[in-house]
Amino acid sequence: MRIACLAAAVALALAGGDAWAQASPPAPAAGVPAQDILVSGVPTDGPQAAQVQALIQDEYRQALAAAGAIALDAAQLQAAARQITAKLHQAGWADAHAYLPGQVLAVHLGAGATPAATVAQALATPAAGATAPKVPPLRDREAAAAQDQTLSVRGFRVQGVGDHPGDGITPAAVQALADEQFATLSGGTGKPVQANFSQLQQVADRITDRYRKAGFIVATAYVPAQTVGADGIVHVDVLEGTIGKVVVKGTSRYRAGAIAAPAERLRGEPLRKQDIDSALLYARDLPGVTVSSTFQPGAKTGQTDLVMVAHEARRPFVFTLGGNNYGTELTGRYRAQAGAAWTSPLGIGDQLTANVDYAFDPRSNVYGALGYRIPAVVVAGLSGVIGATRSELQINSGAFADLQIKGPTSSTFAGADWKFVNTDDLQVQSSLRYIREKSQLGALGVKLSDERFDVAELGFGLQRTDQRLRGLDVVQGSLRKSVRDDSTKPDLVSPDHDSNFSLLRLSYTRLQFLTRSQRMYFKVGGQYTKYALPPLEQFVIGGPDSVRAYPIADALTDRGWYGSLEYHVDAPFLGDHVSPFYDRPWRELLEVEVFYDFGRGYASHHRDGNNPVETLEGVGAGLIFRIPRFHHFEFRLDASVPTGSRDASDKGGYHIYSRFGFTF
Repeated sequence: MRIACLAAAVALALAGGDAWAQASPPAPAAGVPAQDILVSGVPTDGPQAAQVQALIQDEYRQALAAAGAIALDAAQLQAAARQITAKLHQAGWADAHAYLPGQVLAVHLGAGATPAATVAQALATPAAGATAPKVPPLRDREAAAAQDQTLSVRGFRVQGVGDHPGDGITPAAVQALADEQFATLSGGTGKPVQANFSQLQQVADRITDRYRKAGFIVATAYVPAQTVGADGIVHVDVLEGTIGKVVVKGTSRYRAGAIAAPAERLRGEPLRKQDIDSALLYARDLPGVTVSSTFQPGAKTGQTDLVMVAHEARRPFVFTLGGNNYGTELTGRYRAQAGAAWTSPLGIGDQLTANVDYAFDPRSNVYGALGYRIPAVVVAGLSGVIGATRSELQINSGAFADLQIKGPTSSTFAGADWKFVNTDDLQVQSSLRYIREKSQLGALGVKLSDERFDVAELGFGLQRTDQRLRGLDVVQGSLRKSVRDDSTKPDLVSPDHDSNFSLLRLSYTRLQFLTRSQRMYFKVGGQYTKYALPPLEQFVIGGPDSVRAYPIADALTDRGWYGSLEYHVDAPFLGDHVSPFYDRPWRELLEVEVFYDFGRGYASHHRDGNNPVETLEGVGAGLIFRIPRFHHFEFRLDASVPTGSRDASDKGGYHIYSRFGFTF
């Protein structure tokens, strides 16, 4: 064994044996060898000596917690001594050094010299008759002999508390809670009290409860084995619990890193329920997979590994088929729809989608769309998007058939979406798009219009669950600004539109639950601009998504607003009766609604001539029928009649809109 002759250590040993005793950790449990640490280069009496003692004991307790044991082995004790030396240097004692008893040679000078081993033992052992009260290890507190044991307590000192002000967890807040518990024990007198081990544990339990309510689901406060000093202060330690590894199971097409990405940022952080829930919500946003979680012990004391279990869809492809009557007599009254989605072709949660609509009666219009979304794995909730749409119009029947009106309308776009808040009750998302719009129209071989615009769009979306009032709020908004106008002059379709324009769109929807089977919907949305807009940017009033008593796009205006109030009830008079469709109750399959729609639009002052205000309103009723287990079949029917003074452009006294769809 290496023996160091250190003048400072010897001087400290000869001048103040009490300082060595203060540097000793709390007395161990029966059967555990004593463990002592000797320190040189520090004050030996007064307040600073007490500060040194507290620092050393704090470091020793942390070493015990990290080791998960009631005593340290030789290597662990040596590591603790090195850590104590470093902490003392940080505290301002540059000459301080911590040693193990066997590393110091103490020479007692003069007559009657005492052997070094005896000196070291004396320095590390309190005087007889001065035994301090002890808190034994937890297993010993349950023994019958310890049930009635008490000790004098003047207060509590909580250690290991992190700074989490957003959750109401700070060292000061938790210490205040411990002080409140002591005040309760002392009856508010502040005087020392005789407390048993059960009462001490109750204080720790209250701290644990505070942590759990704040979302720290594995945090634990405990009263460690310790020797209570003359100050009567009982130490309470906190293990907040941190996230160790993120383990992914159950993936085949998905890469494990794509599932784990939302949780990787949590490694080394305290394990909080809200953080885990948010990471799971981000993972569940990925297409074609659902994710659950569990925990397992981590590699180190105080660590917990997060296990994310992925359940992938059987196939990476999703197909949809459907139809509707959302057209017009010029563009085709009825539409057949087909769509396909390829989920996670790269294994990282990306998705490729394609959709096509074919109009018939008459066969005048074909619409197609292609899109691709790819998540930015390094930032949770961030994804890039690109896409294109194209519509081919050709009027070959009706009053305008002889004019041979035709022309394509297309758009291409690229941008990004970022869901930067993702909790059970609140999701907030922003988006950015750069869009290239083109619209051409000709008749009898003559070009009537060739509009080409570049538009930048900044979007915002919010969805909030109102737990108190049992409702759901959805807010959406966007700011669009023209960047470039490459349109051909003259424009015979929209000759007075502005080349440079901007507009603001906002919408709000409230879903309010009344009873288990009844709901109210309130919707309002609008668009504001001072510019004369091209047709592709105008506000649309009329149709299945607006005032349902009128044809689609019966009014096109530069600015306007739309509102709707709907009452929905599940399967009136049928409710819990069993249906013939997979024996499900009717309330799960049938929904009936009544509604009132109102819309108003205004032309820009930049337009020539007298442009009246457009006001459309109507009332109606409808139903929704769905069989989720049969390829997610859904059928919707709405019928509405105008209630205002404005007639529909097609002279219809009522309008019926319907659609159906399957998912495979």
